[in-house]
Amino acid sequence: MEDKYTFETSEHTVHGSYEKFAKDLKGTWDGEELNIDTGWCTYKGHSFCFLEEMYVGIFELNSKRPITVKYEPDEDKTYISIRIGFTGSFFSKGDTKKFHNLGVFIYNSSQQFEIELPYGAKYEYVTIRFSVDFFNQFTRENANSKIKALFQNNTPWFHYLPLDVEIENFVRTIIANVDKDKRRDIYFFSKALDIVGIIQEKLEHEGTNVKKNIHPEDLKAMMQLKDEYLSNFSEQPNLSDLSDEFGMSISKLNRIFKSIFDQPILQFYKQQKIEEVYRQIIYTDKSLTEVSMDLNFSDNAHMSNVFKKYYGYAPSELKEKKDKGKL
Repeated sequence: MEDKYTFETSEHTVHGSYEKFAKDLKGTWDGEELNIDTGWCTYKGHSFCFLEEMYVGIFELNSKRPITVKYEPDEDKTYISIRIGFTGSFFSKGDTKKFHNLGVFIYNSSQQFEIELPYGAKYEYVTIRFSVDFFNQFTRENANSKIKALFQNNTPWFHYLPLDVEIENFVRTIIANVDKDKRRDIYFFSKALDIVGIIQEKLEHEGTNVKKNIHPEDLKAMMQLKDEYLSNFSEQPNLSDLSDEFGMSISKLNRIFKSIFDQPILQFYKQQKIEEVYRQIIYTDKSLTEVSMDLNFSDNAHMSNVFKKYYGYAPSELKEKKDKGKL
């Protein structure tokens, strides 16, 4: 394995961090666009600042070396960060495997943690960052608001949401307009606000069962487990192998994982897999047989039974609606 590259940043110095990152790796940052192309890493991104306190960015990374990003806590002003993982591919020994780095991660700037980005991979992600003061300007006064109480809590916290179709549609709109100079500012800003609005709705409705004071090493390990071992749906993860890899018993591994993602490892994996069936039906032209083979179900009937148990209707019904333009 080649040497790991480590980069330290914080949530209130967003564009300053990109400038430093570009300088370290002999790339360019012009205040909105990041371009890095070394012998081992290509990193492209666009990030815009709105009203001085909201940052919206989209990034694409392909690295041959492991990269660790360390987020240090901020004490000056509280920022909320939303990081939305997207799909990508792993490249190794001439083989390309799709992976599904999906999920919405929400945390405040008091949370110290590291993200270890897998090497030999290409993927996209979207980030939305804003100060609590900025959020309060765009929301009505409500003494009973769960999300306002959460955002104003300076205790380190972290929350995970699955990436549903509604949020993903807005993410795809941002991506589709990244090269359209005349209107991308408006799309980045408006769709980011739409995403924040959906998250606010979800947290108000579902409650804010957030994780507080998570040990940074636990968070780092479980993020790595999710991204590297639960994202390839062609092979179900082996808990014994994961136990050896992370140096802890299966029960402890499941307990820590559940404390962050609300489900044991295999239950989380199976839910992600069946949600990927829905996603592939909606966003691709694959037949149900192709989806079943791509996601390594034993056959169409098996996929259909699992899907119907989760969603309440068969995947063929969803595909028929999609094909008729009735979604």
